[in-house]
Amino acid sequence: MEKAIQFTDKEKSLIWSRFIQPVNGSDAEAQHFVEMCENFGLNPLLGDVVFQRYETKRGAKTQFITTRDGLLRVATRQPGYVGPPNANVVKEGDEFEFLPSEGDVKHKFGTKRGKIIGAYAIMKHKKHHPVAVFVDFAEYYNANSGKVNSKYGNPNVWDTLPSAMIVKIAETFVLRRQFPLGGLYTQEEMGLDDNLQGTDNRSGQQPSQTQKGEKEQPKENTPSHEETPAAKSITSREMIVQSYAIKTSSSNKQYGLLTVKPKELNQTVNVLVRDKNLMSALKETTEGEILNLAIYQENSFYFLHDMRTPSTEKKEENEQQAESSSSEQPSVNVDQSIHDTYSVMIKNVTIGEKNDAKFAKIAGEINGESTLMIARGEKEVQQAEQLEQGDQVTLALKKENGFWFLVEVMDNNQQAG
Repeated sequence: MEKAIQFTDKEKSLIWSRFIQPVNGSDAEAQHFVEMCENFGLNPLLGDVVFQRYETKRGAKTQFITTRDGLLRVATRQPGYVGPPNANVVKEGDEFEFLPSEGDVKHKFGTKRGKIIGAYAIMKHKKHHPVAVFVDFAEYYNANSGKVNSKYGNPNVWDTLPSAMIVKIAETFVLRRQFPLGGLYTQEEMGLDDNLQGTDNRSGQQPSQTQKGEKEQPKENTPSHEETPAAKSITSREMIVQSYAIKTSSSNKQYGLLTVKPKELNQTVNVLVRDKNLMSALKETTEGEILNLAIYQENSFYFLHDMRTPSTEKKEENEQQAESSSSEQPSVNVDQSIHDTYSVMIKNVTIGEKNDAKFAKIAGEINGESTLMIARGEKEVQQAEQLEQGDQVTLALKKENGFWFLVEVMDNNQQAG
């Protein structure tokens, strides 16, 4: 087979450093990848195809993931190519007739279009009869949707752009039926987004090869690319937070970088966070906080699988109880003649309202310990509203039913007197 393209030594070196080496690919795997790319005319430097390597219980596996556009680029070099596929999405309410024996469809948009039923694609050829295919939306959506398959129900491209994805599936299908494209597998069929480099196939399985003339069926229960592979070993341990920041990758995808120190070790560890829910939850963490993290290692990097923060859960429970107490008991119930004064560093103040009564939650530090205080009553809430983050103030506090309530914001002269 004559090669469609020929990479220079400089290009091969770049392919190795950008795509093969970061995922611990071998020389043999790199050679296989380059040979395949050159034979089909796929250029990884232009995003036509990605080298993917993942671990299974039987050892490392590799696969080469291409795009619909990558397959179309290959098709344009075929002798019988006359133009791109004609494809569209079919919805409830449309007038649609599928004529596979004629390589054609009859499709007219309905006045009121409902849910997606599927998509069709027609591909012509200089020497062969045209080929028409139809793919069922439910089959591919149920296998690839992030909402359906990911642990936290995170939406992926199948949830945000379902029409575009099912049309790409139909186009990919008809390109394979009309031209010899080998075992190339597309990211659209696997439910992956554009950020393929550095991820793995979480199912730990190779995509099956489709027999000639048969309709492709996606794997049942194929996990989303955001789940942790079962073959990975997950370790849970308490760690001390050093820092946390949101970063942006070269493909404009956001991820979290959590730097922690295991309690029993005198060294820091960088943990990458890909799950959006975990990224959001970690925004509230502070330096020195202790978290129980479940992490796993992949390609020499640590990734966060889950985290447990019992102290945070307890804090939220206490806040809810305090809010209930602040709204159910009138301010006059607090005996303001019995109180103590404390030096408090203010972290933040939140104003709320319950049962038509305003209250304020004051988060602060007393002697280095985080403390939640409640202000209830018009005067106390007005004083709390004047407090700002970073203020070092003296507060008169009353403890009642296990919670601290604000009696008065005092200045130094009042405290001294």
